[in-house]
Amino acid sequence: MPEHQLTPSAPRHLRTRVAVPMPPPVLKPVSSGAERASLIPVDVLQDVAREAMREAVDDSFDGEPRTAPIPLTGDFPILGTVTADLEVAYFALTQVPLFKDLPVASLEAMAEGAIQLEVPDGEFLFKEGDEATSFFVVVDGTLELLRRKDGREVALRHAKKGEAFGLFGLFSAQLRAASSRAIGDCTILEISSEKLQRLLSTDEVIHQRLLSFFRERLVESFMASRLFSDIDSIARARLIGRFTHKDLEPRQVLLSPGEVTNLIAVVTHGRLILEDRSKVGQAPREFEVTQGQFITITCAISGQPARLRVLAPEYATLSVLTHKDLNELMRDYPALRSLPARLPNFARQLDRDVFCGSTGVPGL
Repeated sequence: MPEHQLTPSAPRHLRTRVAVPMPPPVLKPVSSGAERASLIPVDVLQDVAREAMREAVDDSFDGEPRTAPIPLTGDFPILGTVTADLEVAYFALTQVPLFKDLPVASLEAMAEGAIQLEVPDGEFLFKEGDEATSFFVVVDGTLELLRRKDGREVALRHAKKGEAFGLFGLFSAQLRAASSRAIGDCTILEISSEKLQRLLSTDEVIHQRLLSFFRERLVESFMASRLFSDIDSIARARLIGRFTHKDLEPRQVLLSPGEVTNLIAVVTHGRLILEDRSKVGQAPREFEVTQGQFITITCAISGQPARLRVLAPEYATLSVLTHKDLNELMRDYPALRSLPARLPNFARQLDRDVFCGSTGVPGL
C-alpha cells in the first residue's frame, strides 16, 4: 500500500544567546556554498542578534558595550537539546493515548534517537508559519498553542503532559497553523518526519494507526469548517460517524456521467481526476482534487444527472459520506438541505452540481 510521503528534515532546535567579549558582528545570511548551513532560519538569527545587541548595550559602561553577541553563523552552541534516553522516550510515548497500546517493538523503534528539548518559560517551541518537520510529545510541563489574529495573540488550547501535537501537519504537508509557547519550564520529546517516514515504511502497525488518525482528523477538520457552521454539534458528530473509508484502485471510477447521486468525499491519500466530456468535438476539461481536499456531488438534490466522470488516476483513499447516509441525515437534519446553496460561498464550482475545496486542515 502506498505510504504518505513526509518531507524529511533535521529536528528543529531551540535557539539561545551567548555573550562573549568581541566586536559587534556583521550579520549575513547563511550561504549554501562551502559554509555549513545553520539549522536556524536566517530571520530568527537576525531577531536573536538584535536582541543580543540590545542587551549588550543595556549592560554597557559609558556607552561602550562590555560584551557583544557571538556571531550567529557557523557552529555556535545550541543549548537545551540532547538525544533522549531511550527509557524516558519510551515511557513518554506510552502516555500518549494514540500510542499507548502499540506493541513494545513499535514504541521502541519510535523512541530510538528521539530528541529531548528543554523549553524555558515563555520560549517558543515553534511559530505560526514554520514548516512542519517533526512532532512533539509533552514529557513534563504545559505549552499553550496560540495564533495571531487581528494583530493580537489568541490562545487556542493547552498541550499538557502525555499529549502529542504537531503530528497532523506532517501528513497534511501544511505550515504550522499556530505557535507553541512554554508556560513554565517544559521538557519535550521531538520525533522528526524523517524518522516517522521510515516507520511508516517498515512498521505496519504504526502505519495503520497513523493513517486512521489522519483520516479521522481530516474529516473532523472538514466538518468544523464554515461550510457546516449552520449545523449543530450533534448533527456534525453524526455526520462524522457516518463517513466510511474507501480504497480506489488505479483508474477506478467514483462517478460516471448520467448518474444521479449525492456524495461527499474527503481525499485522504492520492488524488482524483474529474473529466468533463460534455461538449462534442472539444477536448475534455480536467480538474484535480488532491489530498486534504473535498468533493461534493449534489445531483440527486437538483434532480439532474452528472456530467463529469470522477476517477482515481492511481491508488487513492477517501473518507466518504454515501448517497444513502446523506439522504437519511438530511431527513433528520433539515439544515443539511441548504448545502447546495451554501457550497458556492465556500468551495469551487467545477460543474453544475460538483464542488471542491480545502478541508481547512490545520498544521498541528
